[in-house]
Amino acid sequence: MNSTFQPPVRTGLLDFFKNSNGCQFVIPVYQRNYTWTAGKEVKQYLDDLKSVLIGEYSNHFLGIIIYLDTPLDFATREFSVIDGQQRLTTTFLILYAIKSLMKEQGEAGFIKKLEGQYLTNPFASNDRIKYKLKPLVSDDDVYQFIVEEKVNQIENQESKIYKNYIYILNYIRELNESYDYNQILLALNELYVVCIPLSRDDNAQKIFESINATGVKLTASDLIRNFLLMDLDSEKQEEYYRDYWMALEKYLSDDSKTLENFFRFYLAVKNKTLPNKNAVYKEFVNWYKIQMHTLGRKGVFKDVIKYARYYFDIYQKDINGLAKELRSSISEFRKILSDMPAPLLMGFYDLYDSNKISASQLSELVFVVNNYLIRRALCDIDTSSITRLFAPLLKDVEEDCKGNYDNIVDILKKNLVFKNINNGMYVPDNKQLHDMVVSSNMYKIKSTIRVFFDKLEHENNPAPVNLEELNIEHLIPQTPTKEWYEYLEIDEETYQRNVNRLGNLTLAAKVDNSKMQNKIWNYKNEILSSTSHLTINKSILEKDKWNIEEINYRTNFLIEEINRIFPYPQADEDILKVEEIFISSNGINASANFYIDNGDVEILEGSELYDFPNAENYPEIEDLRQELIDEGIIFYNEQKMIFKKSFMVNAKTKSRSALSSSADLILHGSRNGWEYWTNSEGKALSQVQEITKYFNLG
Repeated sequence: MNSTFQPPVRTGLLDFFKNSNGCQFVIPVYQRNYTWTAGKEVKQYLDDLKSVLIGEYSNHFLGIIIYLDTPLDFATREFSVIDGQQRLTTTFLILYAIKSLMKEQGEAGFIKKLEGQYLTNPFASNDRIKYKLKPLVSDDDVYQFIVEEKVNQIENQESKIYKNYIYILNYIRELNESYDYNQILLALNELYVVCIPLSRDDNAQKIFESINATGVKLTASDLIRNFLLMDLDSEKQEEYYRDYWMALEKYLSDDSKTLENFFRFYLAVKNKTLPNKNAVYKEFVNWYKIQMHTLGRKGVFKDVIKYARYYFDIYQKDINGLAKELRSSISEFRKILSDMPAPLLMGFYDLYDSNKISASQLSELVFVVNNYLIRRALCDIDTSSITRLFAPLLKDVEEDCKGNYDNIVDILKKNLVFKNINNGMYVPDNKQLHDMVVSSNMYKIKSTIRVFFDKLEHENNPAPVNLEELNIEHLIPQTPTKEWYEYLEIDEETYQRNVNRLGNLTLAAKVDNSKMQNKIWNYKNEILSSTSHLTINKSILEKDKWNIEEINYRTNFLIEEINRIFPYPQADEDILKVEEIFISSNGINASANFYIDNGDVEILEGSELYDFPNAENYPEIEDLRQELIDEGIIFYNEQKMIFKKSFMVNAKTKSRSALSSSADLILHGSRNGWEYWTNSEGKALSQVQEITKYFNLG
């Protein structure tokens, strides 16, 4: 059934309302909240009204109103507002303010006309459409008090509806001193709009998206909410909004950006890849269309809310409300302040929630992620390379588990750590961490150092203190003095190289910190003794001096502690499916570990490389060799090139191996690794069925 208003229609506001008898304007729940403010948009509206009233101009274009026209029965219709809700809601507030002033002045006859023509549907067949405007659910209570003349009972006086109404009331009261109601209402009708009604045959969602692309852009979460609710009738919209969308906001936030981030992570769990920020809405629509056949709309909503609960539990829930086994790992994870692993942890939480893994297993998984992130952060490794790591990692772990989650922790370690040994997503092993931390400026990553110091203190102190009262302090001060140079017997360059090292940092009470300042060691030691309850400072208090040697010793000690309490996540070798393999050809010998699960080849320390006579024919291999020489992985002895360190060659796909690319590197040229690499019995791997069955050799 088509709308009686043919698009587009230019009309005065009041004429529009008067000619819509039996119609109710509904602000759908999927719309933006009412955001106009008294001092800005509402003031501009009223100033335009005043300009028409005093004759500065004869009329004024207020804007466009687009609405979905839906018949309810033969006499009533619903106008679901797609664009124009801000100006429409404000117009009704103006009309109710005028009504309030009429009542103050005893104008009962005017009130009856105002209500009958503009504010109500006097011949409505049911109370549902009694009033011309049905506002957003979030604004409904305050608006209803205004409609029912109970403004003095409004408790939420921070509501924009309330604030704007009071502002409008005062503004109109002032106008009424010079102009009567008839003049004000006639001027209001000279504010004209262009109305565009749509029918159910029109694609309201597409029109809505197009409109918002040209104005203040909605976030992906706004568009998703609109997409899920727009094609429902208003009663169903309210039901879904209250039962599902408000539950989502309760777990997360009503902030659209926060919700947008959540939907990005939710899609990452579902699709096992992290969508671009500007593609979240499109990806959700595509995913939804597929899921509708199995889950239905309610099922999708319930699934979204389930994962919102997971996100809430991981990031926000009172830690004491979690299972006891989870408190330590999740509390530590929250201190890291990272949302990158959210898809992975939400996926693991679903396994826990569906009783596929235990709370203890989930805790171990979180600790593995913690150790991965903290070790990288302590080495100040750029995080850009791991932003998209965690969603496909979830897929790899689930595929490797094959429905049996007994070894999920080791499977995570294998896929997170082992597979990334030789790329930008690696986590430093113990030696690498030592080399990267021992001389570094650790004060610039003090938020991560704080996580380490806090855990060290809590672990070693039988009566842990409130660490919120502590902060990180230098032992020899950041700003040196002549006395410190003399005390340490070093120059400025040496001082600056050591002042921010790990061994020169500790925890101190804030009051102590202010006293310590730049005093020489005897005084610092005396002040630190007042915080003897801190186990992290006990060994320092035993020192009668503090110098570079002590900083060296304490730095190395603390690095050992890092490796102990945030251990390198090494997977069990049984999980890795490792085969020791060998090359003996062209006078050189090499050995490697072949990781059958993913096809990677780890060339072992001491392996030799063939000095190929026609190296210029294979420049890419020559470039790689030179790169490894520059990095200290390959070196020349008197006769041969040798691997000084083990080196991982990664397979490009799961169905292919790195056997040939590793053989190319060792022997130079183009080599068939399946023929050159042998097992411990000297048999070419191409002949070892226990290995070839895992790979596509075609």
